[in-house]
Amino acid sequence: MLLPFSGTARTDYEAGRGMLTIPTTHATTSLNALQLNATNIAECDPLGGYLGTLGVHPKFTHVKSMFDAGDLAFIANVGTLTFPGVTRANYSSAPKPPQLYSHSDQQVQWQSSIPDKPFTSGWGGRVAELLDPAYNPSSGNASMNISISGVNSFQVSPAGQVAPYIMTSGGLVNFTGYGTNYASAVTNPSLLFQASNYKNTEQGHRLKAFENVLQMTHASLMENAYNGVALNARLTEGMVGTALQSTVGASGTTTLDSYFTNAFSGSGLSANNDFANQMKLVARLIAGRSALGNTRQIFFVQHGGYDTHISQIPAGSNTAGHTGLMNNLNCTLKGFADALKGAEVGNVWDNVVTFTASDFTRTFTPNKTDNTAGSDHAWGGHAIVMGGAVKGQRVYGKYPVLKLGNVTDSIDATGTRGLWIPSTPVDQYAAIMARWLGVDASTLGDIFPNLSRFVTLPNITSGNMDFLEA
Repeated sequence: MLLPFSGTARTDYEAGRGMLTIPTTHATTSLNALQLNATNIAECDPLGGYLGTLGVHPKFTHVKSMFDAGDLAFIANVGTLTFPGVTRANYSSAPKPPQLYSHSDQQVQWQSSIPDKPFTSGWGGRVAELLDPAYNPSSGNASMNISISGVNSFQVSPAGQVAPYIMTSGGLVNFTGYGTNYASAVTNPSLLFQASNYKNTEQGHRLKAFENVLQMTHASLMENAYNGVALNARLTEGMVGTALQSTVGASGTTTLDSYFTNAFSGSGLSANNDFANQMKLVARLIAGRSALGNTRQIFFVQHGGYDTHISQIPAGSNTAGHTGLMNNLNCTLKGFADALKGAEVGNVWDNVVTFTASDFTRTFTPNKTDNTAGSDHAWGGHAIVMGGAVKGQRVYGKYPVLKLGNVTDSIDATGTRGLWIPSTPVDQYAAIMARWLGVDASTLGDIFPNLSRFVTLPNITSGNMDFLEA
């Protein structure tokens, strides 16, 4: 995704990357890495004079344009850490997160930011529980946490006060048995708990009785809590449905479709794919934000398929392997950015930050020497941040030294595969976004209890990590 384009780092890249090397010059130019016009190479250089220029994947055409325009930045080599100072030399004795290189464990640790403790909540849930009363004070507002990709650890709040509303890329998840969008039970699906709105049908009577039960108070706290989950889902569903109505277009399309269709033009991929549809739903909910009643909102989406143990770079394909994933991510980010800048959403580009988080990157070296080569589980990895508040055209943190084995500055934890010891903790990366969203510096330690091990609070942007405008 983010690779050396020139300099000593490029020499090390070509020496270690093998069959997975992305060239800078090739007879077919569509296979070439794209050089970035980064403005802070010296700041992200790990040694001084090691980096020449940096580039991105050949399919990152839109990402390169947004980076060069200052709309997007990269964070280099972020990962789960319990303490700073892990090196190859002290790897066996240094405190480290448990279950490294395990997908499920590393996903949870990324989303909790507390890898050395049993999971209890996600940092998105802790941020929401702290900010929701101050920024979303209405008792009738939607949940501050909305997931377009199912249940996740990131949005779990400590006391359960901000239960995430769960959707899919297909839109709302309705109670079943009442027709599409409750058409068999109510006259207006946007009105909730209105006696005159229920139809004189079996489904109408049944929904009315069910919703009356939802509003009852029970003597048992467990019954109340159980009832509250269903009631909250029904209330949020109505608000979310109203929010989505603002971007309903003709013939089953939405008024934001064109942004994504244009972004995918010439890519060989359809804009009607699960990940693009997740991001389109987020843009639609932002467009209809007045119905949600919040001034702060956190959305969760997911783009899978990066476990590329084989055929990472399939020959001649724009849609398969890592190439297809980069192609889809590139086009989706462009469509989302253009939608946020559009009149239909209200030009909220400066008020939305989009960031990526991945359980881990892949080994630097390939696992084969032929075209079926892929790469295996590693540790740290690069991330993307995008938005009007982002100080773009920069790579933050420190780009790793691409040296393998038992040598000075090696990225290898063990062996010679290139396991990417992280140089920036998830805590610091996440804390900067939490501050931007409204978390006070004095309460950062409550959200990220391990943060003070890495930076002096509240100076969380030390070490070339000031990537967001105030």
